[in-house]
Amino acid sequence: MSLRGVLGFTFTRELVLLFLINTLMSLGFNVTNALWPLYIQNLDATVLQVSFLISITGVAGTLLRIPSGLLSDLYGRRRIIVISTLLAFFPPLLFTFSNNWTQLIPWSIVYSIAFALFMPSRMAIIADYTPVERLMQVYSILNLSWPIGSLIGPTLSGLLENHFGWNTVFYMATMLYLLCILPSLLLPKPSKKSVKEDITPLNHGERFNSTFIRSLLPFFLLNLFTGLGIGSVNSITPIYLTELFKVSSAIVGLFISIGFGLIMMLTQIPASYLADKIGRRKFITICFSLIPFLFVLWTFVHNIILLLLTQMAINSLWSMTWPATLSLLMEHVPKTRRGLSSGLTQAGIMLGFTVGPTIGGYLWEIFGKTYPYYAAAFFLAICIPITSFISDRKN
Repeated sequence: MSLRGVLGFTFTRELVLLFLINTLMSLGFNVTNALWPLYIQNLDATVLQVSFLISITGVAGTLLRIPSGLLSDLYGRRRIIVISTLLAFFPPLLFTFSNNWTQLIPWSIVYSIAFALFMPSRMAIIADYTPVERLMQVYSILNLSWPIGSLIGPTLSGLLENHFGWNTVFYMATMLYLLCILPSLLLPKPSKKSVKEDITPLNHGERFNSTFIRSLLPFFLLNLFTGLGIGSVNSITPIYLTELFKVSSAIVGLFISIGFGLIMMLTQIPASYLADKIGRRKFITICFSLIPFLFVLWTFVHNIILLLLTQMAINSLWSMTWPATLSLLMEHVPKTRRGLSSGLTQAGIMLGFTVGPTIGGYLWEIFGKTYPYYAAAFFLAICIPITSFISDRKN
């Protein structure tokens, strides 16, 4: 059977280039960020200082998500993607000159800005290249690119650090971003006829009307509380594993690769199928209803294999919501505002990822190791009623 027969659409040159760009960006990001808390701790930072650094550098990414989406609407998503890959190239190289955790702050901010520019354009340009009736399937396929980086990056990072030291990790990331620049330059400009929607573009006065804001608000809030929940524990989990189980950075990297990267690769295609069968909004609600229980369960598990299975379950449920959520968002906004809409909703998750680490670090320092996971359960539980405000119909 042909690839077209399996997928139901043609995997065009544009989508192949986008898949390659996303994979390389994900590899670079995961090589540096999977063990980032351990590297900051290695520069004599406390757990709270680690969380503070991650939060403060996330502020730039949060603030830039909205204007970066708007810039992609005004000046072209391809141009913004090229700029973001160039910006991502420098910070990992500059990390190697840092002798104190505070010296990481300026380069981390630039790094955060690079991905703040990249992510809204990456989400919106996929919709520009794709007919609306195939949007959820295409997101399922393209979303596989990010878990590939999550699967390979953390293990590679752990092995490089174990055998050659931290600088080698950052040299590897620099090389990956260098490789990403060429396919970014080759990416063609989306055709105006590539998206078959019957939506009249908004004029200047209609950009921020009440209907537009109401359609985005549930997606923003869903992303915000998801970011708060996942962000509360992401930065401390590597430290949690090393302190509870006394494992090496290589084992921590392998744990993240399997618990995050592998499971997300396995869930993207089934997620599209299940959301179609069950209904997208209902499927999203079911997934978010199960995640809080798993975060509470995490605190009672004292075997690393069982903890890995718990991590896999959490991340599989979360990642399965992506195709349905993204396709619903892109169907509910005009194509001329996809970049802005993507930026606005991603600002929600970035705000959560910015504030969440500080919450997790504070709870760890004041109350103990398990309390950040209780906070994650609380924030994810808030997502359940929010899903009822998302319409399951096309605009």
